[in-house]
Amino acid sequence: MKGCLVFAALLIAVNAKIINCNQQWWKNMLLYQIYPRSFKDSNGDGIGDIKGIISKLDHFQDLKVDAIWLSPFYLSPMLDMGYDISNFTEVDPIFGTLEDFKNLVKSAHAKGIKLLVDFVPNHTSDKHKWFEMSIKKIDPYTNYYVWRKGRTLPNGTITYPNNWMSIYDEPAWVWNEEREEYYYHQFSSFQIELNYYDPQLREEMKNVMKFWLNLGVDGFRLDAAPYYYENQKFLDEPLSGTTYNPYAYNSTKKIYTRDQPETYDLVQSWRDLLDEYSTKEKCPKILVIEAYASVEYTMDYYKHGANFPFNFNFIDKLNKDSTASDVAKYVEDWISNMPDGSIANWVSGNHDNRRLVSRIGEKRARIIMTMVFLLPGVAVIYNGDEIGMEDTVLSWEDTKDTAACKLGRDNYLSISRDYARTPFQWDNTTAAGFSSNPKPWLPVNSNYLTLNLANEKVSKNSFYNMIVFLSKFKKNFPTENKEFVMKVPNNNVLAFSRRMKNGKPVYVVANYGDRDEYVDMKIFNNVPKKLILYFVTESCDIPMRKIVKTADNLKVPAQTGFVLTNQNNYINFHNVAARNKQPISFSISFLIIDQYERFNKILESVNMSGRKYKDYYIWADPVNETDLVKLK
Repeated sequence: MKGCLVFAALLIAVNAKIINCNQQWWKNMLLYQIYPRSFKDSNGDGIGDIKGIISKLDHFQDLKVDAIWLSPFYLSPMLDMGYDISNFTEVDPIFGTLEDFKNLVKSAHAKGIKLLVDFVPNHTSDKHKWFEMSIKKIDPYTNYYVWRKGRTLPNGTITYPNNWMSIYDEPAWVWNEEREEYYYHQFSSFQIELNYYDPQLREEMKNVMKFWLNLGVDGFRLDAAPYYYENQKFLDEPLSGTTYNPYAYNSTKKIYTRDQPETYDLVQSWRDLLDEYSTKEKCPKILVIEAYASVEYTMDYYKHGANFPFNFNFIDKLNKDSTASDVAKYVEDWISNMPDGSIANWVSGNHDNRRLVSRIGEKRARIIMTMVFLLPGVAVIYNGDEIGMEDTVLSWEDTKDTAACKLGRDNYLSISRDYARTPFQWDNTTAAGFSSNPKPWLPVNSNYLTLNLANEKVSKNSFYNMIVFLSKFKKNFPTENKEFVMKVPNNNVLAFSRRMKNGKPVYVVANYGDRDEYVDMKIFNNVPKKLILYFVTESCDIPMRKIVKTADNLKVPAQTGFVLTNQNNYINFHNVAARNKQPISFSISFLIIDQYERFNKILESVNMSGRKYKDYYIWADPVNETDLVKLK
């Protein structure tokens, strides 16, 4: 018996190592974005920090998260909450120390969780030493930034070099008295544009990446990729004709300040660097891209080294009025435009946009989350999405978003991003369990007394338990898009089918409408005669595990999604245990991974000859759909 225990322990250890070095680890992953300020505060100052993240790593294991991605934690004046960086290789003290970060990498890896960090290469803070040196024209920093002399008007006045505007509806040029030139900024005036035509700067930024790679990070999320280069002729951009406001960002067509061809070469050079580390460590390092751009420009990142550019269709286009036909178009637009062999991804939310539940309502949010997890490819969620957190409307006095504050008391809510940045709601204690400080950096949503992780863990039909199910179920699918079929039988209903790794079919049927719909499952070819209703997004009068005859129309309640599987996926665990009363070794192929947990519940509840079934087995964690089961 002791030998069996040792063997099982060795098996788990060996398989854990194999999983950590899986060359395909990212292709079907759940990627979880952490906004450090708002995730977990460990020291009571009201601001989330790295030690707080370490203290909650078990949360990611419970969710079956494959990789976490940290929003900026670098040294910064924090005028844009860390996206104005004054040192790319230092941890800001409000988040902790570099030693804390090293501990985070080590602790996450020990739990089988990969770690990506935000890389913000478009600009620096005006407090960065590089910018201070560039103002003084001290080499090698002289040309690290975009500088231009102004244009001289007929009356002798010096004015902006051209008509380029920042995204915050103001001229993108600021005069510097000391250097006697204008500097360029595509974002706020304190976020100074870097000049990637300078080879020394390009090498400098590679060294930044090497610094974090040498500390063990598993990849980067590239911020604001479309803005990395500007056309060097510095011509006026043509007017768009869409507004009478000459200072509006959309007053011109962005033909010189976005999506320049050199951007893709730069991304490819970073890909080449990551490949060197991937080869050396025998484990892929990944590069994901933030690019709010047209589908054509976005897809080009796939061709130039990105594992994937983020798919924002469920953020940019989805709203409370979207129909099933609309959602199908958002899916098709991405999948049909991807280069062959690429991996799709589906993003539910992020720190710059309103929360999914507030945008489309909880019932539809449950359907969209089912799609985020069960469509082919990578699922990307933002902290709080897993419990269905909602927007928090803040007063003018509590607002911290610099861009919103610039608009003043009457207009700040129109662009505020603080809605989605309030602290994570862990429980119903002080500050929702986020901090011991009753006044965190942003107020906690008042609904935290009922909407919190602790409550949702014990509520069978909670948003959280739905996400846990979907995350586990996702592991059954292959990385390829093969045999993915999508149907839209009417404007309210979207359905798609996929095959699991074992070849068994799965059908997702979603009703986005406000009335019940009846769906003929024979819209799919070779659909089995019987299916089992395996999962329902919303409580309804149709019981889970109900056998559905596909000869009959399937009733799908309003704003509800179903997951159906082949009846043959199920194993009668009572019979399996009863047939094996003698000490033998055998294995069971788990076609649905969460049967592992349901098996344990059966073992705990049924007795055989006065002994519980669970006493007869030694369990290893699921590996590649197979659990080894040892009978005592």
